[in-house]
Amino acid sequence: MNEKKLAIIKAAKKLFTEKGYHNVSMQAIAEACKISKASIYKLFQSKEDLLLALTNFRKEEMLKKGAKINADSSLSPREKLTKKIALEIMEFKENRQWVHLMSDDGSFPNTKVFKKHLRQTKSMIICWHKDSIIQAYGDKVKPFIWDLVMIFHGLMREFYFLVTVKKTKPDIDAIPHFILTVLDLYVEKSIGQKSLLNEEMIASYNSSITPHYPQKEELLASHLQQMKGLITSHVNHKDLLSTVALLEEELFAEEPRMFLIEALLNYLEKIKELQKEISQMKTILRGDVQ
Repeated sequence: MNEKKLAIIKAAKKLFTEKGYHNVSMQAIAEACKISKASIYKLFQSKEDLLLALTNFRKEEMLKKGAKINADSSLSPREKLTKKIALEIMEFKENRQWVHLMSDDGSFPNTKVFKKHLRQTKSMIICWHKDSIIQAYGDKVKPFIWDLVMIFHGLMREFYFLVTVKKTKPDIDAIPHFILTVLDLYVEKSIGQKSLLNEEMIASYNSSITPHYPQKEELLASHLQQMKGLITSHVNHKDLLSTVALLEEELFAEEPRMFLIEALLNYLEKIKELQKEISQMKTILRGDVQ
């Protein structure tokens, strides 16, 4: 996504959260971005189209973060699920105003397109949870996977609510352990037992929408783009941009030279602003995105 489009989406999220979707005009978003309204309409056909792009962006960002966890070969499958639970909980906590807005039926357009989009998003999240549980517990849970998914989804939903209410202060670090303990007990009792839910019963949740998990190349490209933005104001930005360009070329070559990639990463890691991105890129290169 180009920087201009991303800036518009971020401005729209801020204004929608502060004032409500119906109270924000495209002109207001344009003014917040210091661009003309016509410039926005070149990228988004309508305010609803912009809203759809915003919710898709948030969904894709969550999947990217989950894919980075999957890419960490130092973590066990159970540890990966633990980190994914913590990731979701923190995302909801940090975006509590947006979550409350999304939960209010009257806050957004009452159109078939947007309602379908929300159903697809819910389906995507449930399928993501299903895949994450199977990854953590293995094939033994497949006969009763939808029972586990509903338990997991229900627990997560309640904790979402708790962490977004300012008056409550749940121990966020303890939530993943609690949820996994509940799942462990159900798995232990359900081996060899008949599942309560089946594919037919869950059909309304399990639509044909399958989560698109970003692959290693997509994640690396995303970090490279972030790095380019971080070094634009650096005193040696021209040299650094040349180094990043060389790294990009080598990463996506038909036969990447790992010794050169490692040398370039180590060189760029000396720049404080880039250390987080470099660390995550090294993690991705150590393992395979599942």
